[in-house]
Amino acid sequence: MRNSAVSVIIPVYNAQDYISECLDSLVKQTFQDFEVIVVDDCSTDGSCEIVKSFGDKFKVMTLSKNSGCPSLPRNFALAKACGKYVYFLDSDDLLSETALEELYQVAEKFNADVVHLEKCIPFLDEESKINANPISLQMGEFVTEPTLETFDIGKRVIGFTQKRFMWQVWGKLFRYQFLFDNKIKFPAISLFEDYVFAFECIVAAKNYVRAPFVSYYYRVREDSMAHKAISIPEFMENLVKVVKSMDDFMKGRKFFIDNPEYKYMLADFFLQERLDVFSKNFISGSYTIGDIYDFLYKKIFSHRPQDNIALTTYLFVAANILILHTKQQATELDELKRQLAVLKSNLEVSS
Repeated sequence: MRNSAVSVIIPVYNAQDYISECLDSLVKQTFQDFEVIVVDDCSTDGSCEIVKSFGDKFKVMTLSKNSGCPSLPRNFALAKACGKYVYFLDSDDLLSETALEELYQVAEKFNADVVHLEKCIPFLDEESKINANPISLQMGEFVTEPTLETFDIGKRVIGFTQKRFMWQVWGKLFRYQFLFDNKIKFPAISLFEDYVFAFECIVAAKNYVRAPFVSYYYRVREDSMAHKAISIPEFMENLVKVVKSMDDFMKGRKFFIDNPEYKYMLADFFLQERLDVFSKNFISGSYTIGDIYDFLYKKIFSHRPQDNIALTTYLFVAANILILHTKQQATELDELKRQLAVLKSNLEVSS
C-alpha cells in the first residue's frame, strides 16, 4: 500500500550539527502528504535523538552495523517506503518550502517516472545561503518550464555522456513503482553510487521530466564524503564495480544488445570523467602507473580472471592515464615555450 504521496529518505551518520536544519526544512513544506525515513548508519553522536525530537512523522531506523556509504541505508529505506514517489535528501542539505509540492505536481501532471531538477543552490552557512546563486553540474540549455525528455534511448545516452543530466540523486523525484518494476537500487559501492542509479533511471524511464525549479540547497563541506581522500585500492575497485554494474544492467536490455557501441561510449565517458577528477594524484607522482598495475593484477585479475569487464576497465584506465600524462606534458611544453619567448625578448631589448 502506498500510504503517502512521497517518501523522503535520509541516510544519517554523525550529522548532529546539520540534521535539525535539514528536518526543519521538511517541517516547513507547503505540501505535507509525505513520510520521512531516516536511516541511521550507526552514528556515535546525538543525531538519532535529534531526529526523534521531531515527532512520529520522522521514522528512525538503525542499521546493525556501519555501512560506510549511503547506498545500503538508502536501499534499506526503499524496502520500507510507503510513498507513491521517493525523494533522497542528504542529512546536511535543505529543501525550499515549496520543493515537494512543485515536484509532486509535475510528477502527477506528466505521469512521470523521474522528475529531474537542473540546478541547486550551494551554500557554506546561513548568510551565504541567503545570497547564493543557483548553479548546475550539467551542460547545455536549461528548461524554462517542465519538459518531457525524448523517448529515444540513444539520444538520452548521448546526452548523459555530454553531461546533459545532473546525476546526483538528490535533485530528483522518483516513482516508487518504476524503481520496483525495473529493480533499480543503489550498488554496494562506496563511491559513484549515484552515477549508476541515475544512469539506470535515465535508460529505463518512460516519462522523464526536466523541471526549472531551484529548490535544493547543497551544503558545501570540506569534511563530507564527496571531498574525502581515498586510496588507490578504493578508487580503482570502485571504477571496476561501476563499469561492472552498468554492464550487468545493459546486458538484459535490447537497445544495448542491438547497439553495443553505446556500452563503449558510457564506459569511456565514466572513466575519463573520474580519472580527470583524480588526475592530480597521478600527475603529481602520488600514484604511479606501476601502483595501479600492481593493484589491478594482484587484487582483481588474479582473484577474478573470468571477469572480462575488469580487463576492459584496465585497458580504459591505462589509455586514459596516458592521455592525462600527455596533456600535462603539453602544458609544461607550452610553459617552456612561453618562458623561452620572454627570455628571447629580453635579450633583444638588452642588445
